[in-house]
Amino acid sequence: MPLHPLYRHCLLLLLSCCLVMGMGLAVMAPAAAQPLAVDEREAIPLWPAVTLRLDAEHTLTLADVLASPATFQPHAGTPGNLGRMPATVWLRIPLQVAGPAPQQRVLEINYPPLDRVDVYLVADGRLLSQVRMGSSMPHDQRPLRSRTLAAPLDLPPGGSELIVRVWARSSVVLPMTLRTPPAFAQQESRAQLLQGLLAGLAIAMLIYSLAHGVALRDAMFGFYALMLAANAVFFLSYFGILAQHVWPDDPALAQEISPQAVLVAVFGGSGFMARALQVRDVSRWAAWALRAIGWTALAGLAAYQLGLMDFRAVQGLATMMGLLPTSVALPVALVRARRRDRTAMVMVAGWSIFLVGTAALVGTILGKLEATFWPLHLYPLATMCEMAVWMVVLAMRVQAIHRHAERTRIESHALRNLAHTDALTGLPNRRGLHDRLEPALQACSSEQLLAVFLLDLDGFKPVNDLYGHDVGDALLVSVGQRLQQELRSADVVARLGGDEFVVLATGLPDADAAQALSQKLLQAFDVPFDAAGHVCRVGLTIGYALAPLDGLAADDLIKQADAAMYAGKQAGRRRAQRGRPVMAPA
Repeated sequence: MPLHPLYRHCLLLLLSCCLVMGMGLAVMAPAAAQPLAVDEREAIPLWPAVTLRLDAEHTLTLADVLASPATFQPHAGTPGNLGRMPATVWLRIPLQVAGPAPQQRVLEINYPPLDRVDVYLVADGRLLSQVRMGSSMPHDQRPLRSRTLAAPLDLPPGGSELIVRVWARSSVVLPMTLRTPPAFAQQESRAQLLQGLLAGLAIAMLIYSLAHGVALRDAMFGFYALMLAANAVFFLSYFGILAQHVWPDDPALAQEISPQAVLVAVFGGSGFMARALQVRDVSRWAAWALRAIGWTALAGLAAYQLGLMDFRAVQGLATMMGLLPTSVALPVALVRARRRDRTAMVMVAGWSIFLVGTAALVGTILGKLEATFWPLHLYPLATMCEMAVWMVVLAMRVQAIHRHAERTRIESHALRNLAHTDALTGLPNRRGLHDRLEPALQACSSEQLLAVFLLDLDGFKPVNDLYGHDVGDALLVSVGQRLQQELRSADVVARLGGDEFVVLATGLPDADAAQALSQKLLQAFDVPFDAAGHVCRVGLTIGYALAPLDGLAADDLIKQADAAMYAGKQAGRRRAQRGRPVMAPA
């Protein structure tokens, strides 16, 4: 009996659903891992053949996992990266060695922070060899004394399998490779060279920052040095250099230093950013936040040292706080960059590089990125690039300090000139005269006389009264200029005030030379002056004294010249007259 069309359509729909569900279950069902061919290749990635089993209680033994191979499942997440994993992880890697002879290989796990790794080589249910490695072991007890976790293996021909037990307090990152011994040695040499170049660059920048910090007494350089040194320690620990070369007998310190170094870097970075960007001038809240972040990082470090926090807690704190200083300072930098602040623009460029590296590090730690070369090395390379960009910021700081010092010097010089210079004529005033008179007195002798001429204008008051102060001031300026024209460049012309001037003439051979110079000055005033468009005639009355003949005290010499000048005024003016030493009363 034929089916009703409605029933036929329903049956077809049901069969289709069953088929789709069956295909989905087939896709979702774990496929058995195929043995990995170990052939002539120098480097064989192991992760394509890996299945895994979690041991949350940390109680499973090798016999337990060998007895239940079906419990191993393929990893559905990022290849070679399990992220944060509190459980012990068992890995199963079936191998197929080509040829009739055993092959020597090195199992490399290129992630030094793993605490403990047990490697079992099994064939036909029998344990052929067992090695233990991990960051918790002293370096001389490891199978190979290398930067990475590495173990030599003699793989039998035919089928075998590696059973790997992994436990880590940090993230379980497993970039596993089988290498030939020469290929492993070459890989390690290249990695050591790269780490050495980064360490050398860090040391050079550290010396630069410390030297300038001490020379300039600027705390910003100290914070930079602290941040740079802490980042360098983190990298050297992260890549296994400290465990291999610095603390080979103290694996706990070599491993636990990483999050502590991050907290120190957070403290140094907070202080550096606050000063480099002058954050307080833009936002007091941001300045307070940076200070709070820095001290919180130090508090976390102290809590770990005192045993109040365990390793996972301090690692989580370091991961959380790593980007906080940048998150607070970046908006301030953008505000300053919009104002065309060069320092802020450079720092924004540096942060752009740093954020890419940080994203790679966080993604690796959280198990979101496969642990290949670039995800593992992008953060240190980006951070060193950022530190190099910060060197530009430091250089700009040095330039700013030098410019500030130069401005201060110029302003100080200008203030000194104002205090020692006559504002109208630009000649030294009374204070400036004394500054020049004292050294001149120390240099004079009986063969090299110093003449102190005190000059008073004759006829200045009528000119000033007739034409006004503007013309009078212009006349005083012209008088100063004419005196300078009649004298040598080494001689000094000063204005004491009003219409009184002083001339210091050095290196005169005798008293006659001084008298001749005074007559020359008198004759110079025979020519009228052009003062603001007015022709003005004034004369001179000069009194002078000679050092050391008339004394060596500045005040006494000026008093003698002043007395001689007044005597010349009383004697008829327009003349020069030498003073006499003032006799002390008996």
